[in-house]
Amino acid sequence: MKKFLLAFVVLATSIVILPAPAYAGRPQLAQQRLEVGRALLEVQSTNVGEVLPYYTDDIEYHDPIVDVYGIEAMTGFLYRLLGASPDLVTDIVDETLSGDTYSATWIMSGSFLGVPYEAKGISIFKFRPRSAMVYYQRDYYSEGDIMATIPGLDQAIVGFRTYYRCAVDPTFDCPFDLPPSASESAFEAPGNPQAMLGRDNRLRSPEQLHRAQLRVARQLVEINADNWTAVLPYLASDYEYHDPIVDIYGPGTMAEFLGRLFAGSSSLYTTVEDETLVDGIYMATWTMAGMFNGAPFSAPGMSIVKFVDGTLQSYYSRDYYTEGDVMIGVPELVDAVLGFRVYYRCAVDPTFSCPF
Repeated sequence: MKKFLLAFVVLATSIVILPAPAYAGRPQLAQQRLEVGRALLEVQSTNVGEVLPYYTDDIEYHDPIVDVYGIEAMTGFLYRLLGASPDLVTDIVDETLSGDTYSATWIMSGSFLGVPYEAKGISIFKFRPRSAMVYYQRDYYSEGDIMATIPGLDQAIVGFRTYYRCAVDPTFDCPFDLPPSASESAFEAPGNPQAMLGRDNRLRSPEQLHRAQLRVARQLVEINADNWTAVLPYLASDYEYHDPIVDIYGPGTMAEFLGRLFAGSSSLYTTVEDETLVDGIYMATWTMAGMFNGAPFSAPGMSIVKFVDGTLQSYYSRDYYTEGDVMIGVPELVDAVLGFRVYYRCAVDPTFSCPF
């Protein structure tokens, strides 16, 4: 479920994934990959040289602002990034390893060029077959979390987030006079998480449950204006949802949030790319495209969905993306976003020709 201002809808693409990784006979490789993934996420300014050998020579790295190709550029990027953030600390929250893919959510805190910040994010790493060498890494977080701490840029991000919450968040006390929402939804989550399994109560094998959870999780991520009510029965009574701007608690509030979001959204398309499901935790990368303020935009992102054990009930989901990809379509905000991106690339990107 991606949430963005009054102007979108979603298109779905499905990918079939088999249950959890087959590491039978190769537990040592699985453990090595977990350790490598953690080391690369938790890297600090004092141990950059220790983690660089985990990358292949043709490593490809992406975050919301920077694209890095090759080990030479990656080396320069890490030293410059951690030089600008010498006190950076990353704490891993959830992690999965499926096949050749490691994914993890995390909380990062520290300072960037002397300005303190905290950001939540998610990352995906891809390993060479039968190897613990990483050839692809992508980090997803909101640049708005850093912009909000910088005088001169903070007003732009705060204004954007306020406008967004006014449009879609039923719990937000909006300071503006906006037309009332056209959509409210009455929905009560079942008290028993097993209750909504319906015909799936007959599921007996882990493979069947895996396939069913995969289908439900993908539907939650690829939700759109035509089918959003169909996902409501899969929300547990204690369900919570988060994105860079909104925090929603309870399936009833989520129903109203989705109703408001899609009441004015008709051009949002989200396509799942990579997805994993391990022990009831689903993670997926996606690309979202649509129109905002009359201008087309495209934004990559990643989501996590968690299920109550043994059921199709989701009790938690979070979407990771950067608001900058949407803000850049707003004439009043474009300068703030582009200015921050130049400032950031000047500090960390060894391939960037800094204008300053």
